[in-house]
Amino acid sequence: MKRIKILNYIALLAMFLIIGCEGDTLIDKAEGELFEVKGATLNMVGAEQVFDKSDAEMTPVTFMITTNGEAVSAADLYMSLNGGDPQLVKTINSFPSNESYTITDAASAVGVGVADLVIGDVFTATIRNVVASSGTYSSGASFNIAVIESEIPFKSALEGVFTCRTVVNNLGAGIPWDDCDGAVWEGVVEWVALHTDPDADGSYQVLTTAPSGEVLDDISHGAYYGCYGTDAQGNLPNGDLFLSDVDGRISIPGASQWGEVYSLTALEVNGALLTFTWVNDYGEAASVELTRNDGEDWPALSF
Repeated sequence: MKRIKILNYIALLAMFLIIGCEGDTLIDKAEGELFEVKGATLNMVGAEQVFDKSDAEMTPVTFMITTNGEAVSAADLYMSLNGGDPQLVKTINSFPSNESYTITDAASAVGVGVADLVIGDVFTATIRNVVASSGTYSSGASFNIAVIESEIPFKSALEGVFTCRTVVNNLGAGIPWDDCDGAVWEGVVEWVALHTDPDADGSYQVLTTAPSGEVLDDISHGAYYGCYGTDAQGNLPNGDLFLSDVDGRISIPGASQWGEVYSLTALEVNGALLTFTWVNDYGEAASVELTRNDGEDWPALSF
């Protein structure tokens, strides 16, 4: 009899537990929230990339923005420089989104010029204001892009092909050169860089085209053609003469095959026109006008 009563109690207790679970709205709500996912996250996918100042327009950085969770209708892309205030670049309304930016684009977005950037600067692209069906969310998605410069500028960069006009000057030295006073040679001159170290002083070979059509080493910048009418390499100054640029100061070190030493007595820069006068200790001299044809001006130079 006692055993039957115990079993009856157990049955009644089980009935109350079942009824309580079926009617408990708190449990129902907790289970629903447990399995309901709201919101969205974004990812920025791309290999490690850099902005190259030496190639500002030709090599853009590209990355993809993808979403997880709810469908995203909009998100804002920002760009900042070295941890500065992020600047809005655009609002994106379609995902996944492929983004492409040059260093010029990025610099413009943060309000600086490419020339203001230095090696080691870092741009950061970030996503904010992610709009999904259930609301607007923040995002921790970011993408860093470092600034490099693959082609380090040379300290001296005067090489080029120029239009030349050279006039022979009479120094009264009592040599045949004096009879050539005012003789003019016009042609093409090329300065060929001999230095390979970007931080080194500039060393240049001077090339002119002889009447024969042959391109020759000619520190006189065509003056010998105007006076002596020579068209052979052996009749030009030669020796170990070359044009030197040390921090913008131009000189002609060395000596000719006859031991003559050269120096400059005047030099002037006027935009794309460089004018200078050379003289040697034998009594020869000439005034040279070199005009750049690349649309650039000569840098500041002296002698």
